[in-house]
Amino acid sequence: MYHYLYTNDMRVSSLEEKAIEFAKLFLTDSVPTADENKSVNNNANTIGFYLNLANKGNSALLAAKNDVRGVVLNFIKTFQFPNPRTKDSFEKAVADGIQLAPLREIIKLLFLFGQMQKEEAYLTSDEVLSFIFYNDNLAKNTSPDRVSVIREILEYRKSGLLGSNIASANQREWNHESRQIGELIKVLEWSKFIDIDSNKIYLKTSGSDDMKYKSELLDIITFDEFWDYVDPNKGLQDLKNSYFEYVDSHIPRQDSYANTNDIENNKVSGVMQRLYFGAPGTGKSYDVSQLIKECYPAIDEKDNPFVFKTTVFSDYSYFNFVGNIMPVSRDGEISYDFQAGIFTQALAMAFKHPKKDVFLIVEEMSRGNIASIFGDLFQLLDRGTDGNSEYSINNDMISHYFERKAISINKIYLPANLHIIGTVNTSDQNVHVMDTAFKRRFDLIYVDVDPVRDEKTNQLLNSYEFSFNDGKQFEWNKLYMSLNKFIIEKLELSEDKQLGQFFIKFDNYLDNNQKYESMQNKLLHYLWDDVQAASMLDNAKIFKQEFLSFSKLYKAFGNRENVFSDDFIKIYDSIVL
Repeated sequence: MYHYLYTNDMRVSSLEEKAIEFAKLFLTDSVPTADENKSVNNNANTIGFYLNLANKGNSALLAAKNDVRGVVLNFIKTFQFPNPRTKDSFEKAVADGIQLAPLREIIKLLFLFGQMQKEEAYLTSDEVLSFIFYNDNLAKNTSPDRVSVIREILEYRKSGLLGSNIASANQREWNHESRQIGELIKVLEWSKFIDIDSNKIYLKTSGSDDMKYKSELLDIITFDEFWDYVDPNKGLQDLKNSYFEYVDSHIPRQDSYANTNDIENNKVSGVMQRLYFGAPGTGKSYDVSQLIKECYPAIDEKDNPFVFKTTVFSDYSYFNFVGNIMPVSRDGEISYDFQAGIFTQALAMAFKHPKKDVFLIVEEMSRGNIASIFGDLFQLLDRGTDGNSEYSINNDMISHYFERKAISINKIYLPANLHIIGTVNTSDQNVHVMDTAFKRRFDLIYVDVDPVRDEKTNQLLNSYEFSFNDGKQFEWNKLYMSLNKFIIEKLELSEDKQLGQFFIKFDNYLDNNQKYESMQNKLLHYLWDDVQAASMLDNAKIFKQEFLSFSKLYKAFGNRENVFSDDFIKIYDSIVL
């Protein structure tokens, strides 16, 4: 006999998202009980078993770091029958004598098939069932003769006859067999190891230089271990612990996961709703990062689960910000799910962790129609003395999402621990004008062009020195301050044409050649198009009079020629920082 049990819940359309979500829930002991949310509880425990997330070990840690592929590859390699999903299914598989790792076996057979007879190197779903799951010579043999199995498959394709080693229909017991074998094969398809064409499963061939693919494939093909359960009469939890340990041992040891409740938080006094504005490169984002660092000193911003960032662009909409109903494919059928936007994700985090400060950072606010982007959320920006929104709204999309996350609130509002921080470049062209009513709901913080120094050493940040062929030397901080002085005093332009210390972030470049090229590519264009061209004065020039076209200026700067006018050089020499 053959008894198999799998699941209908390992849907690859949402596998990555759910693996990350459930891994974090297990690691933080936050999986809702069945009474709190039966659907999430069932789904988390099912996926938690098969991907070994419930064990809170290396698999869960890897998934929580967004490396779901590593976890799934380990599942392909180690998942086997018997397994202790239930005590009954385990005992039946043991009594049947089954010892099968089906996913890696499909890969092994397809690989060997390709070596033997490339033109016929495929498997159908029915062949997978008959020659892998219900084949006495393979499913009940830890050292199968795969060459013979392939020959049997080729013979079957000619004759349509199955050998006596293939279990008959009355010896097979597997509820939802067709659906569940399909889900298993979809995992392989998700991994990119196979292609499916006309119900034929092919091993996917990769380019000769794709060493990562080859390494992953070889790791599976050469793996032959099975879980040694030793005593099948152990209790279910002991069997699970043993199985989880076996699966987890084949993933490299991971650093511990930072429990969100354990992250140090210097609580903010009151609610922050700020809008940082100023010239490009003044360090608005730097100031925001420093603010977050003061609040969370022990964790990098990029790793902080309480920081949510988005950047507005011209077509950015309410649905990008809040979320949208998107089509998803499940079991060959199209359905529709709400995919949460950055605002909804941040709001959910704030409600789930009311004792933590949650930051929603909205960069480049004026590049889109910000009033339209916020939509009905605009009403929530008025905060009361307790920091919560003075008003609340109904929003079905967000409410339904919160139900899935086991967040119970009647109406949507902004809690006091959710801080919204925006940035705006005052010199951006083709920007949307923010209406006064919107700006009035934020504290407007002007970031000036003065250079920032290291708090400990007092050294200027973002410093870079370069020289021209004539020997004239320049330092970036002195250069941009000289340009700003020239823009105001000589070109008689407004402050929003100035540039800031971080207009070019030199730390992002590996060497001085790249840093110099960044000036050629970024600074020259801005000065030529947005600054010099905006001035109505003919007698004030940043660059020498001989440069009548940008192409000549660009080429000269690239050749290390001194392109600056004498008037500008005089101002540069007079600046003291």
